[in-house]
Amino acid sequence: MPDFRYEVINSKGKPEKGKLTANSKLDALQILSGRGYTVSAIRPVASQNNVRTSIFPLSPKEVSLFARQLSTMVSSGVRIRDALQVLSTQVLFSRRFRKIINRVILDIESGMSFNESLEKSGVFEPLFTNLVKAGETGGVLDESLQRVSEFYEGMVELQNEVKSAMAYPLFMMVFAVGIVGIISFFILPNLISAFGGNFKPTGVMGILLSINGILKSHWLLILFGLVGILVGGWLFFKSKYGNYVKEIFGKIIPPIRKLRNMTAMERFTRTTAVLVASGVDLPTVLELAGQVSQSPSLEHAIQISISQIKAGESIHVALGRQRVFPAIVVSMVATGEETGKLDEVMFKVADFYHTQVQSSLKKLVSLVEPIMIIFIGGFIGFLAYTMYNTIFAMEQSIG
Repeated sequence: MPDFRYEVINSKGKPEKGKLTANSKLDALQILSGRGYTVSAIRPVASQNNVRTSIFPLSPKEVSLFARQLSTMVSSGVRIRDALQVLSTQVLFSRRFRKIINRVILDIESGMSFNESLEKSGVFEPLFTNLVKAGETGGVLDESLQRVSEFYEGMVELQNEVKSAMAYPLFMMVFAVGIVGIISFFILPNLISAFGGNFKPTGVMGILLSINGILKSHWLLILFGLVGILVGGWLFFKSKYGNYVKEIFGKIIPPIRKLRNMTAMERFTRTTAVLVASGVDLPTVLELAGQVSQSPSLEHAIQISISQIKAGESIHVALGRQRVFPAIVVSMVATGEETGKLDEVMFKVADFYHTQVQSSLKKLVSLVEPIMIIFIGGFIGFLAYTMYNTIFAMEQSIG
């Protein structure tokens, strides 16, 4: 049977809200009336079976822009449906995003709340929908959307910094692969044919020549295989198990381990700050913050902390028992609990870790760049030496 959310006035004249299971909307109305309530609103709740899920997440940049524009219009007094109608025609959003907005509008027109329609779409993260839910409940939807926008803008900024830092190492890797490709497909075959084509090189040159023959014979199959591996790898590393693999490999190299830990802590503290400021309940805050951190060890520690907090433990004591949280985070959480300003304190901690991440990225790039230059220079030198030996061996075979 479907569920219905209702808003009623009880016999004492006080408003009440709740959820009810009934065969139909009419049955729900009859049940509530039989209990002596005056029904002011009733609407169906989206069934979990009807919620669509998508393996392709929305762009954080689009989500941030959507939240900021929607916040501006809602704070100006525009109704949520009318605001969404305007945004659904904006060409600065992708066609896919505009279709999602149109589906949300239809769900709102059918009686759903804004956050329920977002959940039904299956593409918005729980962080987004919970902030919207808190904003709707507290009557501060425009403020919640503003915090969503600022959160995703920070996420986009951090992603851009990482991409910018990795641009040079990636270019050097592509350059090295290109050099190997040119030698394998053009220089080596022409060199062999110049000496009559009877010489069979060994070692590295023999391997490159064999790869050349395989690629020429099965290039279409290899192309589809590479595309499949890239797509499969992308989907895998977006999953929970992919995060486990990234964490395991991240622990091998100390600078990367340090960077991943600080990035996870920055996400955790900033998410906690945004959700607490929006009035979301604490267990949900910690659970969502753990998911956003993308650190399996941190997420596991948070689950243990949540059970301890529900048992009556204070937040900083529960987090302090888990060895994954730095002392600065635990002490700042304690300060936030004592002063009643946990959101403000967490914003300051998040800004601190954001600065640390930027500094660590610069150090990591300064370390990677000379290593890549030495590696690629040595690799090209080795190929040149191997080609020289191959040419010398071919001359001797002819002589």
